[in-house]
Amino acid sequence: MNNKFFNRELSWLAFNERVLLEATDPNLPLLEKLKFIGIFSSNLDEFFMIRVAGLIDQMKSGYNKRDLSGLTPSDQLSKIREKVLALIKKQSDIFSEILTKLNKEKVFFNLDYDLFPIDSIFFNEILPVITPITISPANPFPFIHNLNINIFSTVKKDGEIFHSIIIIPGSLKRFFIFQQGESYYIFLTETIIQRFLKFIYPNFEIVESFLFRITRNADLNFHSEEVEDLYKEIQNSLIKRAVGSPVRMEVLGRFQKESISMLMEEFELNEDGLYEVNEIIDYKFLINIDIPMDKHRYPGIKKSSLNLNKKKFIFNYIKNNDILLFRPYNDLTFVSQMVSEAADDPDVIAIKMTLYRANKDSSIIKSLEKAALAGKHVCVVIELKARFDEEKNLEWAKKLEHAGCIVSYGFVDLKIHAKALLIVKKEKGKIVRYTHLSTGNYNELTANLYTDIDFITSNDAIGSDVVNLFNFIMSYSDPLGWNELIVAPIYLREKLYNLIDNEIENAKKGSPARIIVKLNSLYDEALTLKLYEASAAGVQIDLIIRGICSLVPGVKGLSENIKVKSIIGRFLEHPRVLYFHNKGSYKIFLSTADWMIRNLDKRVEVLFEIKNHKLKEKLYDYLQLNLKDNQKSWILSQNGIYKKQIAKSDRLNLQEEMQKLTFIL
Repeated sequence: MNNKFFNRELSWLAFNERVLLEATDPNLPLLEKLKFIGIFSSNLDEFFMIRVAGLIDQMKSGYNKRDLSGLTPSDQLSKIREKVLALIKKQSDIFSEILTKLNKEKVFFNLDYDLFPIDSIFFNEILPVITPITISPANPFPFIHNLNINIFSTVKKDGEIFHSIIIIPGSLKRFFIFQQGESYYIFLTETIIQRFLKFIYPNFEIVESFLFRITRNADLNFHSEEVEDLYKEIQNSLIKRAVGSPVRMEVLGRFQKESISMLMEEFELNEDGLYEVNEIIDYKFLINIDIPMDKHRYPGIKKSSLNLNKKKFIFNYIKNNDILLFRPYNDLTFVSQMVSEAADDPDVIAIKMTLYRANKDSSIIKSLEKAALAGKHVCVVIELKARFDEEKNLEWAKKLEHAGCIVSYGFVDLKIHAKALLIVKKEKGKIVRYTHLSTGNYNELTANLYTDIDFITSNDAIGSDVVNLFNFIMSYSDPLGWNELIVAPIYLREKLYNLIDNEIENAKKGSPARIIVKLNSLYDEALTLKLYEASAAGVQIDLIIRGICSLVPGVKGLSENIKVKSIIGRFLEHPRVLYFHNKGSYKIFLSTADWMIRNLDKRVEVLFEIKNHKLKEKLYDYLQLNLKDNQKSWILSQNGIYKKQIAKSDRLNLQEEMQKLTFIL
């Protein structure tokens, strides 16, 4: 193996393990622990649908090239399986421990069926919508949808053996909650069905019954040079995703080897694709467990925001003030209200916006529709290839077009990951541009779950660059010059090299040199090597990388001046913030781009410097809080193991500290 780089997939699994282990934090409210177990499951499903599926495709095609860490696809799949088996065992153990604590708090799973009208639930709500399919010449093996939970039963009658499958419809609730006094009882639909199997198969002896779930390849693969209509291509690809080839089969319960062999043959899986689980199959439902026990929930957060009730207040304020919003501690309502006011303002002549992800019933989308119907020029660039939001974005595209918006899908071969909003007003005969740039999406729901940073300004040079950005995306024209934005895939990589090289030169001349970078992921050979070069020159480097990290820190002669930490907490850390010492005249940038090949070479991303002195200080202080966090931080060692950093004195939790601070806009 190459000791200069960690493997991408194993690094990601290490990140998801940190998510799971958050459920073991003794300071975490009990019901919040369940959410982290559910998030772990959701993350793992996507990992198999995309990353594992991709490695399997590579093996099938004969691709045997080694990755940065020196592993072949076969090597990676073997190590992934070993790690995942350990993780799902750890998941069930952690869930069992939490279950014991929940029982003491009078919360129970799948217990005391006789106390409640479970039979009524089964006969009135479940039985009418399920249909057992007994496999026979007249009933071929049914199609099993991706991530659907199913019950496989072997039944016997008059000495004859039958195999039958119950596909549990997605329209059924996954669980039922009953309250009795101060106690809560949670019953899973699949266990209710198994309890009443004798009523589904009357006059049959039930020989065996177990749950199984299939994970399918969900990656959308198409050749960009052959695409004539991206909208239709995405529609067709979504249909193909639904029938993607199986990559994993999970099984829960006692089973006969013959039955498993039958299923594996049907799904064309080998033994490496079989995962036996304990306790529960698919823990994602835990994210949605809603029991009114406030003492076992996170306390609410008080968001700081401006008074938005004054007419035309927002634009008057922005005209005189650059603004930073720190989500979720500041309210994204400011941005929503900004678009709403623009839709109503007769002086607004144009609104331009990129849309990567948005929530259902988005007020921002409604404002864009309203603006277009009022005759304003509204241009929306929708990224149809935003993974697992493709279908939703197709719907937004048609909805906005029907309202009169100009809708573009950007490039076939590049994802539009830049987050930009431009509002153009005519004030006293003069054009004024109001710009919003962000590290996060225009999703009003995830804005309460992800940490992100928004920058809002009326700076004309930035506004001019955002105009160029939309022209670049929609007309494919590269402007003659950019003032403030650095755009991938054209210039961003080169800019990062230049910024790092500047610190290297300063270090070689004996000047203090430092880099602080906060990202979601770092997996890029050239940038990693550049950071090694900087470390060797004496540049002090702190990397705050939430997820994947290919860089090996702390190796003498290679990376001894580099430290890597990951912060996992109540909110998903999502900002990209870059600091370069620059001989004391420090530079701070915000960006939409992680340091990965896909972001720098295969996406439209933006990097922009924050030059306002007060806002620079805020961002610097924010980075210092990240570095000082000693409650939710994990430190990466040179052997690839993350160790939780927990200080018993001088405790500092980044996200709790951010909630205490009032950021005056």
